[in-house]
This record gives sequence, C-alpha cells and structure tokens, in this order.
Amino acid sequence: MGKYILAFSVVLCITGFSPIKTDEPNTNISFTHTIDNITGTVTGTVTVPQQATGRRQFRGSSYRSRGTSTSASSSDSNTEEDSKYKNTIISAHPLSYSVPDDMSGEPVIIGQKDATFFPNVTPVTVGTIVQFVNNDPFFHNVFSLTPGSKFDIGRRPTGYVYSKQIEAPKWKVTGIGPITLFCDIHSQMKATILSLDTPYFTRLSEDGTYELSDLPEGDYEIRVYNPSFDIISKTISIQSDNSTETNFNLAN
Repeated sequence: MGKYILAFSVVLCITGFSPIKTDEPNTNISFTHTIDNITGTVTGTVTVPQQATGRRQFRGSSYRSRGTSTSASSSDSNTEEDSKYKNTIISAHPLSYSVPDDMSGEPVIIGQKDATFFPNVTPVTVGTIVQFVNNDPFFHNVFSLTPGSKFDIGRRPTGYVYSKQIEAPKWKVTGIGPITLFCDIHSQMKATILSLDTPYFTRLSEDGTYELSDLPEGDYEIRVYNPSFDIISKTISIQSDNSTETNFNLAN
C-alpha cells in the first residue's frame, strides 16, 4: 500500500489536484481534444441486445451481506433497459495522424452507493486521475486484478466520519483497455474503467444514437465497447465539413 501512497503524492504535486465533493458523478462523459483543422463528425446508432450477465463471486464472500439490504444489486447483473446504453462507449482512434502524448482529462469520480459502483463503465484517457468515493454508511474496498493495472486501495469508511470528510483515495490510470474493479467486502460489486488512447469518445445515448464531433480530417477506427459483448469496430474516413454515418450491432 505504501508504494501507492507515494505515487498519489507525486501526482497531486504535479497536477495540483484537489478533492472533488459530489454525491452524483457525471455519467455522460465525453472528451475531445482541440487540434487544427477540426472539420468532421461521425454519427450513427448502436443496437445493443438485451443480455443478463452472470454474477461473479470473488474474495470476501463472508462480508457480502454486511451493511447491504436485499434490494442492493450488482451492476453486472443489472438488466434494465437504460443500463445497456449507459454501459456502451464509442471511441474514434486516429489512423492517419498522431494524438498528443498527454491526453489526461479532468479527474473522474467513481462512486459506491447501495453496494454498487456508479457509473458501471467509466471511460477515461490514459493518465487521468480516478477518485473513488464511498457514499454508503458502511465500509467499501476497491481493487483490480487486471494485468498491468493491479491495485488495492484497502477498506475505506463512508465519506463522512464525525462530520469530517475523509479525502477519497485516488489512482492514476496507466494501462490501456478495460480495467475491472471489485470490492473485497461485497463480492457482487463489479465495474469497469475503460482506459483509452484517444481523446475522442462518448457514451451511447438512451435512444441508441451517438455523435462524435470536431474530428480532424483523416482515417479513423471507430470502436464500440460494452462489457457484455466483444468489441466491434469499423474503419472510416472523415472529410472536410462532412458528417459520416456509421451504424453498429453488438449482436454481430
């Protein structure tokens, strides 16, 4: 744990980051980076089949029922209609030019409430600081066993103890790809940080549509990520002042 504390201190000194206080993290994250000759847009639809995912048991199963009610459910077993859209991320990866090395965005919050991570899927660019906030009146943990992105913040109490706010633990995303999160106290809890090497991404709208605007002219690979399905992609070309329509079906 000591090595992570040291890493956090270095990051904070460099970025001047200060804790963010919120109860409801922004779940509609979209990030773009300004480059000369921004001209194009890609729009389309993504068909997301309804699919219930299996519940994965992990260590700490003896703590599953502590502080939780029978109504608390795992994010990965959530089959509500809106979840399949909120968990779908569309990203545009430039093929004909290079993006800046430093694309880290504003700090992002992942909350823990009702023994559930929220958002369930959080897209970020490499180098972004993620802040974990416990909004429940009982202890939580966050850890990942994803190769190249392993960490464990330990068990943390609720955000307020004796009317004094406890600074939330922070972690700097370094790897690229899906990073799976768990809580070792409540083994039904599971979420994903989607670490991207592009600044162009958005979350699928509730009507199944998306739009990525302000894309420089050039070739792109458009990828669609949802934790319940395989990643799918298409290659497109963005022309000056044009809008390109590209549709996807995660069932294919």
